[in-house]
Amino acid sequence: MFDVVAAAAAIAPRIRAAADTIEAERQLPGDIVAAMAEARLFTLLAPAAYGGAEAEPSTAIRAVELIASADGSAGWLAQNGSFESALLGWLSSEAIAGMRALKSRGSADILVGGANLPQGTAVEVEGGYLLDGRWDFVSGVMHSNWILGGFWVLDRPGGERRVGADGEPLQRIAFIPHGDGEVLDTWNVMGMRGTGSNDFVVRNLFVPAERTMWYADPAPFPGPRFRRPYVGTWGWSLHGGNSLGMARGAIEDLSALAQTHDSKHSTTLLRNRPHVQSAIGQAEAIVRSARAFLLEAVEAAWVAAHEDAPDAIRRVWIARLALMHAVHEALRAVQLLYDAAGSNAIFTKHRIERVLRDLNVAKHHVAASRQHYEAVGSVLLGADDPATLPLD
Repeated sequence: MFDVVAAAAAIAPRIRAAADTIEAERQLPGDIVAAMAEARLFTLLAPAAYGGAEAEPSTAIRAVELIASADGSAGWLAQNGSFESALLGWLSSEAIAGMRALKSRGSADILVGGANLPQGTAVEVEGGYLLDGRWDFVSGVMHSNWILGGFWVLDRPGGERRVGADGEPLQRIAFIPHGDGEVLDTWNVMGMRGTGSNDFVVRNLFVPAERTMWYADPAPFPGPRFRRPYVGTWGWSLHGGNSLGMARGAIEDLSALAQTHDSKHSTTLLRNRPHVQSAIGQAEAIVRSARAFLLEAVEAAWVAAHEDAPDAIRRVWIARLALMHAVHEALRAVQLLYDAAGSNAIFTKHRIERVLRDLNVAKHHVAASRQHYEAVGSVLLGADDPATLPLD
């Protein structure tokens, strides 16, 4: 089996060396994209039969951590691409063969970016859908050759949303060749700049039905890896790993800085100052604790799902709690480090300020929503289906 953790460790120094370029250009350099793609770091959760690593979530978390310790945007693109490409698991082998034959952006390989939320609308026509949409926060749009776009199915052009057998409005997700849409330069943000998460637009585009999916569709692969409601948790767990990896990088950065730097008001090296020592110790405890919770919870959910255990859904909710907790604890640790470093930390040559900005953006992803406290609390108190958050 391909060792994605070893592959991530091998490429991390190259990513660290390119971090300033990633930030300035708001995207990954082409050589980094190629190396990460070859190492399957954009397809950690995708089916092996379709070219992915098909790693267990806990293994994928460790790989993303290593990338994120070098650069948070690169880690984000690894985790987001890996979640989006996991949805290939709902497509048939014939659909995948057709996608490869198209050679989107000149490549038969499939690298997926996108936005799953239904920001598009479509009407069903013979053989597929006519799709219009504009999606924002499209992480990976600058290097991916296939873009995901969620959409509502309408009863007619400009009409009402169709309703399915379950009484809910019909949604689907389309896989769109990059060249069939337009990228709008909208990603001017305080953090996660290197993700290049710009907008993507399509107009009156025909999408074959076999290139669309929804979580309730039967997947061609057995087991809970590619099944509702588990896939979202496996994918989102990498968000926790990305945040913890960034925090680990910040600990390393301050530790290195403390060996050689003092301040304008004292010649005592930072390493010899009690408040810096305390911040390093606290950050280490915070990050290790959050990481232990995340890995334990995700592994327990993985086992319970595969055993079809009675408490599998409860375990999945606890894993969701753990990944949300990891994001906020990573930010708490980095804030301690930033404060301890003093004016040294405000300079862009040090990683701490960038990690602080990146984490302040990462915390606004729905995976890190503090509504998880209420949702998981209600599950622990006996609720079957929390109203505050979807599990997909």
